[in-house]
Amino acid sequence: MSKNRAPRALVLTQFFAPEPCAAAHRMEALVRALRDRGMAVTVVAPMPSFPSGRIDPAYRGKLFVREELHGARIVRLLHVATAKRYGRYVAWLSFALLATLYALFIADVPDVVVMTSPPITLAFPALAVRLLRGARLVVDVRDVFPDLPIQMGLWSERGSMARAVGALVNRLYALAAFVSPVTPTAVERVRRRAGSTEVYLAPNGWDNVPAEPGVIKRRNGEFVATFTGNMGLANGLDLLLDAAKLVANDDIRIALVGAGADYEHVTERIAAERIQNVDLYGVLPRAKALGALAESDAAISVLREGINECIPTKLFDAFAVGCPVVLCASGEARRVVSEAAGGICSAPGDAESLAEALRRLACDRELARAFGKAGRKYAADFERAKIMAGLAAKIDAAAVGAS
Repeated sequence: MSKNRAPRALVLTQFFAPEPCAAAHRMEALVRALRDRGMAVTVVAPMPSFPSGRIDPAYRGKLFVREELHGARIVRLLHVATAKRYGRYVAWLSFALLATLYALFIADVPDVVVMTSPPITLAFPALAVRLLRGARLVVDVRDVFPDLPIQMGLWSERGSMARAVGALVNRLYALAAFVSPVTPTAVERVRRRAGSTEVYLAPNGWDNVPAEPGVIKRRNGEFVATFTGNMGLANGLDLLLDAAKLVANDDIRIALVGAGADYEHVTERIAAERIQNVDLYGVLPRAKALGALAESDAAISVLREGINECIPTKLFDAFAVGCPVVLCASGEARRVVSEAAGGICSAPGDAESLAEALRRLACDRELARAFGKAGRKYAADFERAKIMAGLAAKIDAAAVGAS
């Protein structure tokens, strides 16, 4: 790298602002931190389409769009967008193909390429830039592949998909300057595949965004518990609806804020089973989603049984606004809630246990307030800007070390 120019970073991400999801928030914060260090940053992302599965009207009919955010160049590429649950694989592959072509033939030669996963399909453009353009490689791992699909029962551990993705991941990690998982359990899983490659923990956190209240509709003093964020396949929302039915006569109302792959299924169940104590708010701007948590009596976080290394970002959002958590999950998420003393942990996969945890908080508002206070204190160490500043420093060092 020439001493007369700023280090160049190429960031590959499937989700980016203004898309309302944790991955987009994390990448925006990282881009801001890289720019704060004086790096020249180009972000390659698809045309915005999450969570609707339809490309935003402002971007339709275009092959690519160039924008600027926080001083970084943003390049949006056309992709196959769909709202169908399994159609996302087509969307991911179509973007990976165009991102590879752009990164190899159009983008300036970067000193470092940063990819974030999921989806793991971004390994293709990342490896192409690493091998054919000589850039250093950094892999940001939010979900561990192929481990997560195996835990969800989507892939067989010995099946061809798991083996193929496992081989791809092994090659990816071997060629990386470092890999940055988001949880201690993920660190251990990555180390088993990374060999001598450095592994650097860069946890999820919360963004310092003012919460805008006035969202939640409360009826006659009901206890309101709110789920916010992506309604994805990993979020056992069927179990949450089962629990909602169990507390229907306890003056407990469930608010669902967000959308995702399971949104259509959730709405169909609510209508078909006439679940009267669940309200759907859809996707809200970041400040209003935080406002919904701030004015709720509890935040609900649910993960499918067997998913152990995930820490949902919604936990840190709830802690940051002083909202106690009711968690139905195991592993890292359970550790965080217990460590923070920020809420109640129910038995994974058990709707009755989740319902009982909701009843307990509804009957003991002092306990709920104590959990909220403790969670807010715990969140002080997980402000995302600080975490991303540390990750950006590592990426900058990798870029400077590029040949």
